[in-house]
Amino acid sequence: MITLTHLEIVDLALRLAASGQLALLIYWFGQYKPKTQKRAYQFFVMCIISYILLTTPIANEDYGWLRAPLLLLTDLTAFSIWYLVLKIFKPQRSLMDYPKWLTVPVGLWCVWLAYFFLFTPGKGVLHDASHVIGFVVLGYVIYRCLHGYFDDLVDERRSARLIIVTGCGIYMAVLTFFELAFRFVKDLSLFSLLNALTIALLSFIFSAKYIKPSAGDRSVSEKTTSPAIKETSSSKPPRSVNAEKLYELMESGIYRQPDFSVGALSEAVGIPQHQLRKLINQELGFTNFSHYLNSYRIPEVCRQLENTQKQHIPILTLALEAGFNSIAPFNRAFKHHMGMTPKQYRERFQ
Repeated sequence: MITLTHLEIVDLALRLAASGQLALLIYWFGQYKPKTQKRAYQFFVMCIISYILLTTPIANEDYGWLRAPLLLLTDLTAFSIWYLVLKIFKPQRSLMDYPKWLTVPVGLWCVWLAYFFLFTPGKGVLHDASHVIGFVVLGYVIYRCLHGYFDDLVDERRSARLIIVTGCGIYMAVLTFFELAFRFVKDLSLFSLLNALTIALLSFIFSAKYIKPSAGDRSVSEKTTSPAIKETSSSKPPRSVNAEKLYELMESGIYRQPDFSVGALSEAVGIPQHQLRKLINQELGFTNFSHYLNSYRIPEVCRQLENTQKQHIPILTLALEAGFNSIAPFNRAFKHHMGMTPKQYRERFQ
């Protein structure tokens, strides 16, 4: 028979209330999030619910068969965050499109965790190893969110980057602090109650943020899509004053400056950075600043490669003159947009 103190009853009630709110959020994601993203959101919330239920003030043996799947989903939380980040940044890209050296080990490890927690006691060194690997995954998630933050033009996605980095950072710091310095604190009823109260509050905030009468918002990817690269000379002049000024600056070749940033361009246009990001994103349709620059740089290099009188000029020189800092990023960008290497493109005009 399960016996709980008054504090533990309040603790349990808060956790069940939070789980109920998050369960509604799972339903909401299924109804209103894009098909390419909703599974990632639902999986993440399921892992959070599992953690909430697994840390109730109930003895482990009282969970019965339910403890194993809860423990599995809790240990998969780091991978659910990783998967969510992939779908937020590139919703149309399938896991099968990512490098096999990344997805295959992750898949095998998740299968092993399923076997370990569902068909074995799920204890010992391997359990500790799963925590270490989870920390490594969270570290990669933080790097993935920070990398390209200043290049991102979508405000919603930039905010998501900061939220994920902050959340992962706080989680890792708190967990490390209590595991290494004050491990005994985790077993105190008061600490568990404060933890439950924090969880309930955060669950309410996030549920209120997403579940609104105006539900059904489109994802960032649906609102903005990067247009195919094209010759800038044939593009029509934008309508707004700031867009017209931006168009004139880019046509004048300002993009040729190395290490050209959003800040430098915003100063040239004479508007704040956030307004420039919104302008390029919403009026011109770009979600990434480097893609916007490349829509000018790549066509310029193509024109040089097509010129038979410039066959003697090294490709690296042409790339540097167009604003690229080195050959590797240029080659990646060129192949991404043109479907071939610069050398192959030049050979077509020889």
